[in-house]
Amino acid sequence: MSKAARRICGIRPLTLETTMSDLQITVKPLPFLRLAALTETVGSQPEVAAKVGPMFDRVADVIVASGGEPGLPVAEYDMNKHGVRIRVGFTYDGPAIEGVDILELPAVESAVTGTHLGAMSTIDQSWHEIQQAIDERGAQPQGACREVYLDSESDDQSTWVTELQQPITERSED
Repeated sequence: MSKAARRICGIRPLTLETTMSDLQITVKPLPFLRLAALTETVGSQPEVAAKVGPMFDRVADVIVASGGEPGLPVAEYDMNKHGVRIRVGFTYDGPAIEGVDILELPAVESAVTGTHLGAMSTIDQSWHEIQQAIDERGAQPQGACREVYLDSESDDQSTWVTELQQPITERSED
């Protein structure tokens, strides 16, 4: 994985000494998800944080205005030739809604996952641990990574619970 690709999911080279967290790493399949969402592309990873919150707000507003209720919040990040593609939305099983796209994220056979506890300002360390687990397993990241916000309703991000998900492929033995 290139340095640029690692930065998509908050994986940046660590220059400060850090302590290991209590991140529980697992390997599991990911389910198919249907989202009411918006997609934007930014030029580089540092621009992502400023976009995500307002995108979630816009999607929620459209869902609520249509009489629906936003489901579980999900963000997907993927590097492309234009920068970082950000997909932000809520699980949704209703009809099409004007103002948002209905996206289908396919099921994934195998992903390395970990549950990040706390603020988004410290999520880089958790993504770093996910990448270490992938490397130790001898696997490779495959496709876009996801953040599923299991508990993010409080204004106090220290209480947030976010599952980090990176689909993988096993390296073949040659």
